[in-house]
Amino acid sequence: MDYKFKWSIHNRSLDFIFILALLCVFAFGSLIAVILGANIYKGIKENMDSNFEFRTPLSYIGTKVRQSDVIDSIRIVEKEGVDALVLEQPEGGEICQTWIYEYQGSLYEVYIEKGTPFLLEEGLAIIPSYGLEFDLKGNLLDIKTKDHNGKTRGLSLSFRTSQGGGSQ
Repeated sequence: MDYKFKWSIHNRSLDFIFILALLCVFAFGSLIAVILGANIYKGIKENMDSNFEFRTPLSYIGTKVRQSDVIDSIRIVEKEGVDALVLEQPEGGEICQTWIYEYQGSLYEVYIEKGTPFLLEEGLAIIPSYGLEFDLKGNLLDIKTKDHNGKTRGLSLSFRTSQGGGSQ
C-alpha cells in the first residue's frame, strides 16, 4: 500500500511538471508572437510615415502646378537663399502669386499680389518637410522631396503650355 501511495504522488508530480512545461511553452510562444508583431507594426508604421512625407508635398505641389498651367506662369525664384516655386495667375484684374518653398523644416505657402514684399517666415506652414528641391527646364518641372530618413523621391511634371524659363 505504501508503494501505491508513492506512485500516486510521483504521477501527480509528473503531471504538474508536464502542465507547467506546457504553460511555459505557450507563454514563450505568445511572447515571441507579440515581439514579432510589434516589430512588423513598427516597420509598417515607418513605411506609412515615409510615404506620407513623400506623397503629401508632391501631391500638393503637383495639384497647385496643374491649376496654374498657363503660359509663362511658373518659375523658380531664390529668396533669402531659398528656392521657391512661384505660380502666377490673374485674379480680379491683378496678377497674384503663390509662393511654395521649404523654410525651417516645413513646407510653406504665401499667396500675394505680384510685387508685394514679404519675408519667408510670414508664409503659412503647411506640413513638416525634410528637404525640397525644384528644377525647371523648359516645359518640365522636377520636384524632389526627402523623408525623415533622408530618402529621396521625385515628381516630374510636363506642362501643357509653354513656360518662359527656369530659375531667376
